[in-house]
Amino acid sequence: MATEFDKPPHWWGSFTLPHEQSLQWRIGPLTLVVCCLDGEWHIGHHRADDFDSDDTTWEFQPTDQLPETLDNHSRYIFSKMVKRLTLTPRLADRPIISRPRIPFNLTAGEEVTLYVSSPLWLELALETSPATVLEEVAIQRPSDTWFGPSTLEGELCYASSTHCRINLAELPQRVHRAITPVLIRNQADTTLTVERLNLPAPLLSIYACADGQLWTPRVTLTRGKHGDMAELKIDDKPPAEIKSPELLRAPRNPTNVGALIRAFNAVFN
Repeated sequence: MATEFDKPPHWWGSFTLPHEQSLQWRIGPLTLVVCCLDGEWHIGHHRADDFDSDDTTWEFQPTDQLPETLDNHSRYIFSKMVKRLTLTPRLADRPIISRPRIPFNLTAGEEVTLYVSSPLWLELALETSPATVLEEVAIQRPSDTWFGPSTLEGELCYASSTHCRINLAELPQRVHRAITPVLIRNQADTTLTVERLNLPAPLLSIYACADGQLWTPRVTLTRGKHGDMAELKIDDKPPAEIKSPELLRAPRNPTNVGALIRAFNAVFN
């Protein structure tokens, strides 16, 4: 539990807010200011347009700035005041569309692991029983995109602002994004061209590793022998790439987690 006198090890977690004192978080492009008053909470946030996407730092400190001075602000009234606030990372409420830096071909019988970087939201909740969720804020709001073979068939998704990589060392690790290992298996008799893929973000949980980087379980996409269907499988454990994992958040849609058979064009398009 953090107070205004110390900096927590991570930007997420439980915080006790001092009375009539604003606390400020800077996480990637997002500035968040929260203030606790008698019987009410004030929350404000702002996203920088000129943010350096390679920045890996974050800040936490008391501030004299009031939430209502920011572009987006809200006020919550309560008859019984709770001064403990929890910040929790969450994945997107829609699938994330990611592209390799250069499209590639996967011949019959081959497989490859891609590493996908996904944008995060943060959930602000009071530590009541059950928790009282105040709001969710996108740390970096991704652009909308349509994924499907036509305007009549497909779904509304988010477009990732970074390329997926075959080499993990080439993927920038950022405090405001989560990494997903995606294993692609081509069991069809024909070559699979990978230009972009559909990552089911609402089905993924979030883990933190010791260095603070956030991860999701591994996703396996298997193209069937006939090439017109694909199996999507999500591991029920953290990925092997991380040490000392801590589960931070369950999937948004846990009832859908498991092995799913989907049309080929719903996964690769």
